[in-house]
Formats: sequence, C-alpha cells, structure tokens
Amino acid sequence: STVKNTLARLVRAGDRTSPTVFAGREDEFSLIDDATLGTREGHLGLTVVIQGVPGSGKTALLNEHAARLLACGASDDRQPIIPVPLRPGDLDAPPLAIVEEIDRQYRKFEADDKRKAMTNRAVAGASWAAKAVFASFTKRDFKEFKPSARAPESLPIALDDYVAFRVDRKGSTVVLLVDEAQTLRDTRHVQDHLDTLHGGVSGDTSVQLVCFGLANTVDRLRDLGLSRLAADHVRTIGSLSNEDAATVVTCTLDNALADFPFDHGPFDSVQRKQWISTAAQTILAESANFPHHLANGCRGLAEIVLDNGVGDEPPVELLRDKCRGYRENYYNARLRPWAGHMVALAYAFTDRADGWAQATDLKQALTASDDLGDPVDRTIARAVVKELHDNGYIEKHGGSYRPILPPLMSHFTAFRESIHPDDEVALEVRKALTNRSKHTLPDGSVSL
Repeated sequence: STVKNTLARLVRAGDRTSPTVFAGREDEFSLIDDATLGTREGHLGLTVVIQGVPGSGKTALLNEHAARLLACGASDDRQPIIPVPLRPGDLDAPPLAIVEEIDRQYRKFEADDKRKAMTNRAVAGASWAAKAVFASFTKRDFKEFKPSARAPESLPIALDDYVAFRVDRKGSTVVLLVDEAQTLRDTRHVQDHLDTLHGGVSGDTSVQLVCFGLANTVDRLRDLGLSRLAADHVRTIGSLSNEDAATVVTCTLDNALADFPFDHGPFDSVQRKQWISTAAQTILAESANFPHHLANGCRGLAEIVLDNGVGDEPPVELLRDKCRGYRENYYNARLRPWAGHMVALAYAFTDRADGWAQATDLKQALTASDDLGDPVDRTIARAVVKELHDNGYIEKHGGSYRPILPPLMSHFTAFRESIHPDDEVALEVRKALTNRSKHTLPDGSVSL
C-alpha cells in the first residue's frame, strides 16, 4: 500500500539519502546565496566551504540548496542559476570532459520524466523548478558544440562556451557543488581548475564554487592552492538546534504516519499528535540533535511499525534500543580505523565529565599499551590524535581535545563501561592516566 511504501522508504533511508523533511542550516544557505549573488554581480573568487563530521547533513544540505537554486533560477527570466553537483573525481579531468559529463546529466534529466536520474538528486523536491530552468536549454545535439580555442585548457571558458551553446538566455550562473571535497586529488587538472575558479571568472557566464567535506576540507583546499580562502566563507556544521531537530523528526513522523491505521481503532487528532510527539521526543533524546541519528531514529520507528503495527502507546523502550543500536553501529563503523585504540581513547576522554583530555594524556594512554598489542610509539600516538581531529571527531582548544559530538562522548562512555576492570590494557591505561601531571583545561579548571 502507499502508506507502507512511505514507511518502507524511511526504513531504506541510508547515510546519504536526503531527508524527507529539511529544516535549519539557514546561516549556511545565506552564506552560499550571498556568495552566489556576489558572483553574479561580478565579485570574483567567492569560494564557499561547508565542512563537518560524517552524518552532519552536508550532502543533504547540498541537495536542498541545489533545489532552491533551481527554484530561484526558474523564477528569474534574466539569469537562470544552474546547479551542478560534482564528485571530486569529476574535477580531475580536462575541461571539455567535465562539460560533457554535465551535458550527459542534462540529457538524462530531459529523457527521464520520473525523476530517477535528474541533473542532481535534489530536483525531486522541486521538479517544477527544474523543468522551468531546463526548458530554457536548447535541444541541439552535443556533437554540434564548437568550443573556442582556449576551452580545452580553461574550465570557466569551457563552461561559458557550453552555456552559450545550451541556454537561450545569456548571463547564466553555474554553481559547482563539490561533495567530499576533502578527497580532491593533488593533480594538474584539479589545481588548474581550482586556481582559475577561486581566482575569479569573468564572461557572460559566472561560475560559483561551493565545496562540501569533512572538517579537514579547508586545509586540503589550501594545500591545493586556495590560499586566499576567506575565513568568513567557511562554516563547520554539526548538530541542529533544538527547534530544527524537533521540526525534522515531528514532521517526518507526521508525514509517514499520516494515514497509517492504529491497531486499537481510530485516533482523534489530539491522540495522534500526542503519540507522534512522544515518539519524537524519544528519538530527540537519543540523538543529541545530530542529523544522522535523527534520521536513524525515524528509520527505527518505521521498522517497528512495519513489524508490529501501531499500538495505543508509542514503543518507547523498543525505540530507544533501536536508536542506541544504530548509534553504536554508526560509531563502530566510523571509528574502525582506530579500533585498536578504543580502550585508550575511551578512558582518556571519559576521565572528566566534560570530556576534555590534554594531548599528553591522550598520547600517554595510547602508548601505555605498547607491549600489549600492536606497537604504539609517540609518533603513532600523535598521528592518531591528528587523524581524529582532521576527520572532525574531536575538537581542539589549546593543548586539550574532546569528542566534538555528545553522542560520540556517550559512545566512549558506554565502551568504557563495557571493559572488564581487570582487562590488561585497561589496567595499563588507567595507570598511565593516574600518573599524569596537572594542567589547565579550556574551562579554566585544573585537571588533577
């Protein structure tokens, strides 16, 4: 049935699936919009970076922004805005190869009216806008495209030529939305494209660059030559606000369960609202407003309802177990590269209620198990701390670190509680932490 299909889609929702309800991130949208407007008005090189930990909603934000850009372009007869989602590997190619890929996406959109293979994944939420924008595209065969002499060498010129070929109206804006930008390769093509785009593009077509990636994305881009990347054009995202998180969960559940039959008979609107509110509050309490955990909580409730139906009371305990199980699996998968260091990390970060641990404490805890497993010297210990920080799992303040997300701190706490007190590694780690020196933590207190 349609109702069960709606719930089944929630169950299948994965890491990179756009949420059925999007809320929040208005500061990030405003930042990108302002930069795009500036690009359209001739202010060149306004590169934007949105970075954050895995699961914080970067790809969902990219997709939602692409949909909004299409809607904006559809309502503007003078300057259509054409969002182009790219993978990192797409930039590691000659300019005309990138243009050909963009055209291939356009042709897929034109041929598929079922919204299965549109120019980007976001247009499903704004298909009317997409159709309005792409209605301005000519139907000429790509074989007729005649790039200018410099197009094979310059991505902006190739895009300018392509838009002139494809779009009936001049003055268009192409917004390149690069996902997983922290994985951009250090190649001649990538360096040339980034340098030209970041330096500013002039011509009939304006080109805006927006990069999405992990917390080390800014460092990666600067390594690739974007030395003038402005600090106020960078945003690091994490959990949602209480209001936005509640909106996402409540509306998602309300939509999914709108017509689902309750086992004991019909609910009136007040009873249905209370049932959904209680379920939503359970998910919110287990997610710390982190987008991926919110999505998994909704997914967990959908699984429960499909298996057991809807009783007169929400399955609070079962839902909590689902949320915690998903959260544990999520962090176990994300922290797999550091699985051999989990005992040390768990003890170091949970030794204080606020989670702060000085760098020396982390290194002492990591090296304490040197003779108990894989050798861990101070060089490896420093590398572990750096990798966790670069990937956005821990934040730094002065010489101290702590998990950047409350759910991750809870994961380390649960892991520590699962360790047997007489565990050999745990004994060595506790001994190393007991012998540490005093130091001042970011909150001004002194660790003993």
